[in-house]
Amino acid sequence: MILSIDIGGTKVAIATYHVTDSGLKVGHSSRFHTAAAASLVHMIEQHFGGKLPTIRGVGIGVAGPVRGRQVRLTNVDWEIDADAISKAIGAPVYLLNDLAAHGYAVPHLAPDHLVTLQQGERGDGPAVLIAAGTGLGEAVLVWHGDDAASGTRTAVSAAHRELQVLPSEGGHATFGPVTKADLNLAGFLQERYDGHVSWERVVSGQCGFRNLFDFLRQKGEPASPALLQSLDDRADIGADIITAASEGEPIAEKILTWFSHLYGAEAGNLALKVVATGGVYVGGGIAPRILPYLMNGPFMSGFRDKGRFDHLLEQIPVQVITEPNVALLGAAHYTAAQVRKHK
Repeated sequence: MILSIDIGGTKVAIATYHVTDSGLKVGHSSRFHTAAAASLVHMIEQHFGGKLPTIRGVGIGVAGPVRGRQVRLTNVDWEIDADAISKAIGAPVYLLNDLAAHGYAVPHLAPDHLVTLQQGERGDGPAVLIAAGTGLGEAVLVWHGDDAASGTRTAVSAAHRELQVLPSEGGHATFGPVTKADLNLAGFLQERYDGHVSWERVVSGQCGFRNLFDFLRQKGEPASPALLQSLDDRADIGADIITAASEGEPIAEKILTWFSHLYGAEAGNLALKVVATGGVYVGGGIAPRILPYLMNGPFMSGFRDKGRFDHLLEQIPVQVITEPNVALLGAAHYTAAQVRKHK
């Protein structure tokens, strides 16, 4: 039995996986609010109804940089101590950055959990993963070893290679404005954040939608009384903006168009930095909810608009991950592999 845990800025998901001859089979799953938790060990006990079974290994994906056996989450005042958890539950614990957990799921994704934005031509180079959720995560996927498949490698054939996921904190790199409106937005946010403005400040659920909304309102963009009332002064307003856009609210539609363009621009930046001929995977909880904006223009135009290198971006496959439990799946596969290695 493998226990997989995904700790995000707003929720903690836990799932039990059973190792079978045909692979991993998911069992019981639980969800908890991150801020309301007493401790992770308490959540694990609740997941099992108070009585811990024999567990072969625990994989924990955390939204923050993993260095050693302890990690502090970026957007929540939480510290995870792998050794303390291991001692409490009697099983080895493996810490992963949440985007690393996403990445280790890629070779195991079902075709119907991938939506193609750009077909491209998959090569043998690295792939990249970018995921906007509460924050903005980025990672690089590298395959080692020989593959029996031809040069048109797919996520399935990549399973025959050994996958290494290189996590990063690229979402906290400095925001690079593209248009004049982006430049004005950057100036607005420099005042709000007293200097440094990261990509996560404009492409994330926790503050990206709020920042775009406040900037547009300052510029005189109208908003309906119903939308203003629903948003109040909350930071995380993504769900409300997405709903309002689906109902034809002009400011919400403008925000999703702009958000998608910026999202695509940073995805293209990431792809260029490693020449990601292996493809671009768009994960996180936001992308599946705004698919029309990703498929019909602003995301892909932002992705490809790279001057002399737009031709390179046009050749790279781009797919959205719609598997809702991708981080749990990846952490489980990573943990199962570690358990096999340390038998």
